[in-house]
Amino acid sequence: MWQPPVGRKIGQKSCQDLSRETSAVKTLHTFITQLSDSIPAIMMPNISVLLDYLDGEIYNRIVQEKALPLSRFQSVVTLVVGRLFDKSVKVCKNAIQVLASFLANNPFTCKLSSADLKAPLEKERIKLKELQEKQRRKPPVVVISAEEEWEAMLPEVQETLDGLDQEEGDEDTEVVSPQQLCERVFSLLKNTSYKNAIRLVKKGMQLFPKDPLFSVEQEEDSKLTILEKIFTAKDKDAEPTTEEQVAEVADGQLEEQKCELHKQEMLVQYLTDAHHFSVKIEEAIDVISKMMYEAASSVVQEVIEFFVTVSQFGVPQAVIGVRRMLPLIWSKEPGVRDAVVSAYRQLYLCASSETERVKAQNLIHNLSLLMVDSSAGVIQSLEEIVLEFVQKGEIRPSVTQLLWEKFTLKVPSSHAERRAAVMLLGMMSRGEPEIVLSNLETLVTVGLGQEAQNDYQLAREVCNCILKITEGQKSTLGKKSPSLSLPKDHCLFQNVTEAVVGGITQQSLHWLTFKEIVIKLVYEMAEEPEEISAEILHRCSQQVLQELNSREEVATFPAFLLTHLVSLAGDIALQLVVYLECTVSAELRRKRVLKEEQEAQKLGKNKLGKSKGNESLEEEDMGLVGASADDAEGEIIQRVCDKELLNGQQYLSAFLPLVLRVCKSSGKYNDPALCTAATLALTKFMMVSSDFCDSHLRLLFTLLEKSPLPGVRSNIMIALGDLSIRFPNLIEPWTPHLYARLRDESLDVRRTSAIVMTHLILKDMVKVKGQVSEMAVLLIDSDQEISALAKNFFTELSNKGNAVYNLLPDIISRLSDPDCGVEEESFHTIMRHLLSYITKDKQTESLIEKMCHRFRTARTERQWRDLAHCLALLPFSEKGLGKMQDCFDCYGDKLSDDAVYNSFLAVIAKIRRGAKPELKVSSPSG
Repeated sequence: MWQPPVGRKIGQKSCQDLSRETSAVKTLHTFITQLSDSIPAIMMPNISVLLDYLDGEIYNRIVQEKALPLSRFQSVVTLVVGRLFDKSVKVCKNAIQVLASFLANNPFTCKLSSADLKAPLEKERIKLKELQEKQRRKPPVVVISAEEEWEAMLPEVQETLDGLDQEEGDEDTEVVSPQQLCERVFSLLKNTSYKNAIRLVKKGMQLFPKDPLFSVEQEEDSKLTILEKIFTAKDKDAEPTTEEQVAEVADGQLEEQKCELHKQEMLVQYLTDAHHFSVKIEEAIDVISKMMYEAASSVVQEVIEFFVTVSQFGVPQAVIGVRRMLPLIWSKEPGVRDAVVSAYRQLYLCASSETERVKAQNLIHNLSLLMVDSSAGVIQSLEEIVLEFVQKGEIRPSVTQLLWEKFTLKVPSSHAERRAAVMLLGMMSRGEPEIVLSNLETLVTVGLGQEAQNDYQLAREVCNCILKITEGQKSTLGKKSPSLSLPKDHCLFQNVTEAVVGGITQQSLHWLTFKEIVIKLVYEMAEEPEEISAEILHRCSQQVLQELNSREEVATFPAFLLTHLVSLAGDIALQLVVYLECTVSAELRRKRVLKEEQEAQKLGKNKLGKSKGNESLEEEDMGLVGASADDAEGEIIQRVCDKELLNGQQYLSAFLPLVLRVCKSSGKYNDPALCTAATLALTKFMMVSSDFCDSHLRLLFTLLEKSPLPGVRSNIMIALGDLSIRFPNLIEPWTPHLYARLRDESLDVRRTSAIVMTHLILKDMVKVKGQVSEMAVLLIDSDQEISALAKNFFTELSNKGNAVYNLLPDIISRLSDPDCGVEEESFHTIMRHLLSYITKDKQTESLIEKMCHRFRTARTERQWRDLAHCLALLPFSEKGLGKMQDCFDCYGDKLSDDAVYNSFLAVIAKIRRGAKPELKVSSPSG
């Protein structure tokens, strides 16, 4: 039978002693767990001394059962938050689970915010300090006479008497004698019930007119006189206060103060514990939010569940984690995507028993909050979740109705709320296009009418919303159905044309993004988009020329006019290419397939008699014919792009001299926005024609290296990513210049370059050579986001066969070169990360041999040390040791260097720790 002293003896054991014996700790965990299941009542008296031996799962159960002593609450929370940094996946997972249980079963409050708790805590601390000061001072016994008390209450009594004259009504109390009436009046005055006391006096004057007290004349002063006599007479009748009575009063006051002090101490302690708990939870949120993209999928799912719990308790920082988990909707890990969808369903759709209207308001409000200041990636991720809800019919019609009411201002809404409503309608239309299609006229009239020029942000979101119709229809109708197209004289195109032309001469911050989406909308949905875009560009050009002519007297003219014009021309050029490559090409293919199917149906009877062998051969022939037809159509479109779109006869060519002049004369045209817009326009024109691209690549790369504007360099990197996909053979010779931007002095340029190079390398659009060492250098970048991008790149690269293994020798050679500029400590950090991807024995053995041979070609002592350090980082097997011994002649003469020698000693020590007994005997002794 378990006895309590045994529990205390276990509690007295040192955790440090037990930590040396893992099996003993596990046995203790199992023993205590089984005992707590069998005899929980006997365990409870010893729980406080056994807490240090309980693992995460036991803590979880203890917290859920609310059995954790409050005295240990804060220490356990601190301990659990510390375990979030543990290297063990299981420990981290259990720590997150325990923290979620702490939240769900906390003894404090349902709303945990350190900011909200801080103010009342400080207020109550000040009050406690005052009470403690009062307690330290011996309080004087205050005996107030009736006359003094009457003087204090007289103003209120007088005010009540003045107000009562205009009221009627008597006190309903039955009165037998004047003495009883006096006692009742005295009681009412003591309880500050002045109105009833005055009424009772008035009644006494009526009932007892012969009594000396009530026989005065019916005047206001007479009532006050009676009240004063009644109140002060009691004090005169009372016996004098003795010393014992004074002491008794003093003891009563002291006891009352002690009680009040004790209550205040408890309140302050409660608020302190609640504030400390909320601070620890907020610390945990910061740590746990970073685990979403760095931990195992099982931990990620626990992280998601944790943030659901945190959100329900109103922690302000929870929205950071909720927003951060949005991109996980694209996760390929099993269970993660479902966990994200389930989390958002639980947070936003599983509301309590409220009305449909209130549910709709809450859902819209919460989703709108997620979109505030969010990136395009976050918005796109939210769109995917909304699409999931719509497709499963989980968003009620009341939500759609309220969104339309907000947009049309039937419900008073701010500018931000209207934009959020339009964005949500667009997201929902991907799953149900009829939501927007049936109200297209409303969208155009309200969002793109005369007020569009006053709010280009709303107008832009309206255009985006309309574009979602085509995306939704493409997914539902399939490739064989024609996409939605509207006639060029449709009110939609008339309104957007007027909005773009009307804003070309306005210095609006949002006009540029608005006209960009307008041009995309025109080419997606118009029957003759090239005519509409040409009209827009022509009218905008006229507006700019008129504005410039009106400023002839002024030496300079606003740069934003040229910025708007070249940006518009660039957008039209790019969308024209997209239109030809995608829409026209798809339409040609659709018509050809339909024609082939119709011909096949006509010949159907003849095919019935053919053998299966002939049928398979015919299908192969049809496939070849289709492929060759696709190639022929593609060549026609490419020829049009190369030879016709930018020749002197097309309207776009008229803007090329202006764009090139600004790009080549950055000193003269030094406005940052104009330089950025011109550079972007140049890259978009280069996307049109391979000939134009080839002839202007040198100019583009010169701008990439020498432009003083980080924004220009970042935009060029993004454009070169697209050009590498469109014209890979043209960009390939310039690849070293792309890698060079990974060391750009601008943080934004480095970040952009890392993203672009990651996509190009992983899509095999850029040959991966030793220059990939520039990506490795980003592992130690001062910016955490850039460092995380580099880690993600090598993780993805490691999944592509032996890619990391094949690149390692060249990376080591480049980074250990003194001219590379990487310090030794930084080199060690980089290699520690890269060599962690080498897990196969054959790869390890091969690398050992290659690195040993590299000692022969190493030119400097620094290179010797770097190679030796890399060897020390590798896991050695028996074969690996044999490879190293066979290559002794390669590095033997380098052992005179202390750092090299110590690295080889580390290798030998590692081998001894993990080797078999016979290998320990044969291994070198150093």
